[in-house]
Amino acid sequence: MKAKELHQQLTKALTSIYEENEAQSIAYIWLEERLQLDKVNILLDQNEIDVKATTYESDLDRLLNHEPIQYIIGEGDFYGRKFLLNKDTLIPRSETEELVWHILQNHKEGLLIDIGTGSGCIPISLALESNLQTIGLDINKNALEKAKENAEKLGASTRFFHKNILEENLDDLDQPDIIVSNPPYVTEAEKAIMNENVVRYEPDLALYVSDDNPLIFYRRIADLAQKRLKKNGWLYFEINEQFGKETEQLLLERGFTKTEIIKDFQGKDRIVKGLI
Repeated sequence: MKAKELHQQLTKALTSIYEENEAQSIAYIWLEERLQLDKVNILLDQNEIDVKATTYESDLDRLLNHEPIQYIIGEGDFYGRKFLLNKDTLIPRSETEELVWHILQNHKEGLLIDIGTGSGCIPISLALESNLQTIGLDINKNALEKAKENAEKLGASTRFFHKNILEENLDDLDQPDIIVSNPPYVTEAEKAIMNENVVRYEPDLALYVSDDNPLIFYRRIADLAQKRLKKNGWLYFEINEQFGKETEQLLLERGFTKTEIIKDFQGKDRIVKGLI
């Protein structure tokens, strides 16, 4: 079977659960990762493939069971690099790339702490794209192990620490110039309308908050940032689009200035920042 034919076959199978464009994208990722074929090779249709010698059938079964391709191949793309993933790490998203980009427009050096680091994609990317010294914190030890693997693989000096931010403070860490967080912000009510691949496979601990206290992490992190950030230090949040004004108000109540709500590429409120 030719590469282009296999791509078409996989795309057709995946359109039973995904939109056409997403199915095509997943098929391209599979051929690239499993067979080391880039898009040009596939479109030129010059490669003969023995499908039986691949993981095609088992991977297709997993894909049709809504398992994300990133978990199947064990990695995802973020800010031009590939990050190792496991079931305890969220799949990196383009909205979070925008968060990294916005930080880089304003900060090239200093100490940054990322709270709820997951795979480490935020602090590692920032460390590699600037002279920032970065630290990642997470409550999940399995996620931290993967973050450490990513730092080693990509050559970043980012340090990682296990910490339950709702119960512990930042006093044992160096005083940061910047704090950033993409904490859990999906409400339980929103779970009912989310894609099955997210609900069934991505880690609940990193995603969900209760409907009656959706800003629990933002409130706690804002308190910690107010106490621990250096003078003229910045706090950056990735947010639930529903709570932009409420999140900004949290910062204003704690004495932050120059607050701003920033929209993402879809025009949704996605980042809130403030200066202490």
